[in-house]
Amino acid sequence: MGTTLALALFQDNSVVFAHVGDSRIYRLRGGELTQITSDHSLVQELVDNGYLSEEEARLSVSRNLITRALGIAENVEADVRQDETETGDLYLLCSDGLSDLVNDDDLKDILEARRMDMESAAKAMVDLANQKGGTDNISVILVSIEEAYSDEQGIGAR
Repeated sequence: MGTTLALALFQDNSVVFAHVGDSRIYRLRGGELTQITSDHSLVQELVDNGYLSEEEARLSVSRNLITRALGIAENVEADVRQDETETGDLYLLCSDGLSDLVNDDDLKDILEARRMDMESAAKAMVDLANQKGGTDNISVILVSIEEAYSDEQGIGAR
């Protein structure tokens, strides 16, 4: 049995992302929702190599066969990257229980409509995933960058 991980560390107007498996990290910036991570799954490898389209992958019964997970082997390689943050950025860290059932357009709509009330946004995402079947655990973490921040002053996110 293994588990997936999505991690974000915010420091000095930047963020370090790490992930293993098919938990995801998204960023909403300037009205554009971008998936920051790429799933460690058999289906994603097939998409990356041109054997499946994005639509075929979304419908595949094998979409949850992950190629990396914590707890399977003694060591696992995480994908790690660093980016600069901007005031107004909104980050979503979520499990596949959300991303498998709620499409990116719906995620974007919820984030834009409820960005001033992130608790309400998170609840709306979980509720929508449950309405669409809720067959897996649904984890959601939202981080909003409200102002520039540094180690000396503390983080400017909520």
